[in-house]
Formats: sequence, structure tokens, C-alpha cells
Amino acid sequence: MLTTKRLHRLILFSFLPSLLSGCGTESTPTSSRGKAGSGKIGAVLPTFSHPFFLAMKDGMEAKAKELALDVDVRDGQDDDAKQIGQVETLLNLGCRAVILCPRDEDALTPAVEAANRANVPILAVNRRINGGDVVSYVGADDAEGGVLQGEELVRVLGPKGGRIIYLEGTEGSSPQRKRNAGLTAVLQKHPEIVIADSRFAGFQEDKAKGVMTDLVRRFKPGEIRAVVAQSDEMALPAAEVAQAEGWKDVVVLGFDGSKAAFEAVRDGRLESTVLQDPREQGAKAVEVMAAKLKGETIDREIVTPLRLINRASVDQHQPAY
Repeated sequence: MLTTKRLHRLILFSFLPSLLSGCGTESTPTSSRGKAGSGKIGAVLPTFSHPFFLAMKDGMEAKAKELALDVDVRDGQDDDAKQIGQVETLLNLGCRAVILCPRDEDALTPAVEAANRANVPILAVNRRINGGDVVSYVGADDAEGGVLQGEELVRVLGPKGGRIIYLEGTEGSSPQRKRNAGLTAVLQKHPEIVIADSRFAGFQEDKAKGVMTDLVRRFKPGEIRAVVAQSDEMALPAAEVAQAEGWKDVVVLGFDGSKAAFEAVRDGRLESTVLQDPREQGAKAVEVMAAKLKGETIDREIVTPLRLINRASVDQHQPAY
């Protein structure tokens, strides 16, 4: 049986003939193409169907306009092979640099290695990549975000603790792994808090709603004291389903700091969220890559801030998207 990594390497190798021959056949992206080899920066995001990544795209395009650069931002359609293909196309078009936010931190290694072979600098934004040579990582410390969630959970539940449900994002992505690691590090010091069930819901609203609908049938009201979600798009439907099923006292913690989450914190549907700014990350990634192309020395890691948003702090900050 082929491993996932080997499968994706084979997918990449199938693209190499077009890369070497200079023939790109990808459909027109959201930004203007310009001429192949014109010096533009290419970017591939996991999906355009999630508001977080649309905000990141906006940040990239706004910074590129400010710097008088051409940026070509592409939709990976939440598919590893498609992301690899998008990187191949950008290299084929002669982009001088590539910014990549991988769906999966292991599966996109072949795309990084292709850029390395072409001597095209590639930068990871928001999610890390476990292989190849990236010139820099721009994004939040997701482990710190998991710690912020864990510490807030401990504060809210108090010494009594209790059983919780943990909704995780895209399996294998660096946010999923590192937010889990951060939360786990806190809970190891608090045995009074127990994860009764943990499910993957892909950072997506519809998946989280389905998962939570299943979980409310498994547990009775009062058995679960909190739901911790790795994104607001999972936290909000979880809170909705919990309340509809009579889980009146359950607290729900989100992550990302969306406008909808800010409103839910204000009216009590969410206990908290962790604010990170995708526009800031997208803009910083373009800024860093522009500096790299000018020959400037750049840091290998540029960490953007995280902020805990609860009822005490919600009016002190602006939502991310």
C-alpha cells in the first residue's frame, strides 16, 4: 500500500514534465495573471470556502498593492494534490517566489522540494511544513493558542473541573497538532478536567454541526461541562446544538477571533475565543517575501500575536474577519 507521503510524491512527479516544458494549463486565478516570468509572487491557500483564508487572501493582495507587486493567490480546494498542482503551476509560470499555507504539514513537502529544486524561495504562512527548505514561517504560535484555551478552561471550570468535548480541525495540519499539544500540556496539570470525547471536524461549520449532533445523543445534559473547539466555525454550531438540546450550563471556547465569535462572546453563547489575524499574517508574508527578493536578510520565524478574548476583553480588540 502506498503511504500518503509517497502517493503525493508520485502526484508531484506526474506534474514535472509540464514544469520542465513550461506549459501551464491552470484556469485563471482570482488576481490578474500578467506575463509568465514577470516577477510576481505566487501564493496557495488551503481553500477559498473558509472566511479565515479569504481574509488572508485580502491581506496578501492589499499588501502587494501597497508595495506595487503582483501577487497570484490560488485556491487549494482543501485538497493536498490540488495544492501541489497549484504550486507546480506557479513555478511553471515563472513566479519568483511562492507563499504556501499547506492543508497538511506533511503532505505538502513535495511542493516545497519542487520549489527548492527550481531555486524559488518558498515561505510557509499560518501553517508549518515538515520538510524541504522554507525561507521563513509567518504565523501564530498555535501551541501558545492551545495553552491560552487551556488556561481559560481551567479558570472557567474552577477546582471542580469536569468532562469536556474537544473539537479539532483538519487532521494533520499544524494548527490541529500544535493547539492540541498546547491544550494537552495544560490539562496534564489538571487531572480534574477530562476529555470525554475528541472529534475531527475540519475547521468547518457543517462538519462540526454534524459531529455535535451525534455527541449530544451520546451524552446527557449535565454530563459535559465544556466544549473546546479549535476554530470559531466549529465552536458556534457546537454552542447552537448544545443549547437546542438542553445543555444549558455548558461553556464553549472557540479560536480565531471572527466577528461572529466576538458577538457570541458578548451575548454569552461563547465563553471565549483566541484572536489571531489572518489579514495581518497574509500581509506580513508578502512583506517578508518582498524583502527576501530584494536580497535582505529575513528571520526564519516571524510570530504574529494571539490574544484571549472573553467578556472582560472583548471590547478592547477588533475581530480578525
